[in-house]
Amino acid sequence: MFEIKIVQYFNRIGSRKFDNFLALINSIRFLAIFWVAIIIIAIIKHPEITNSFLVAVGIVTILHFGITEGIIKHLLLYIIPKRKRPYVAYPDLIKSIGKKFSDSSFPSSHMASTVAMLFVVIAFYPSLLLLSVIFVLIMAFSRLHSGMHYPTDIIAGILLGLVYGRTALYALRFLF
Repeated sequence: MFEIKIVQYFNRIGSRKFDNFLALINSIRFLAIFWVAIIIIAIIKHPEITNSFLVAVGIVTILHFGITEGIIKHLLLYIIPKRKRPYVAYPDLIKSIGKKFSDSSFPSSHMASTVAMLFVVIAFYPSLLLLSVIFVLIMAFSRLHSGMHYPTDIIAGILLGLVYGRTALYALRFLF
């Protein structure tokens, strides 16, 4: 019940403009455009790292969709029940903001993919560390605020993202 109190607290913060901004940050379309833009900018600004950067991004993508989306969020549901999102489990306490996702809330796919991608970006562009941390914090806040995740979903997503990013960089050592 402690987790729902945290979600409830974050869910109450904001205004219409703030909610609209966070709904944009949460949208899959925004994230897809954001990642493609980062990849294009990296290729244009530093063509000498294009191959290794794209391979790392590809590994992160395969790991994320294979493990988080494939195994954890779909295959494991045959063994353990899905975790209802806070706005579904507690409709009287939590209002959903933005798109209403209906899959399992555990782990946060948004956090896993965001942390994994930014882990790779930071490895190639260390000067982007502060901006990356700020973006991760905004994403974590927005997932709680929108009523889509519990804090443990966010933490699990962050940990998975760190593992995916680190694995991708480790694999680069053998490939290049």
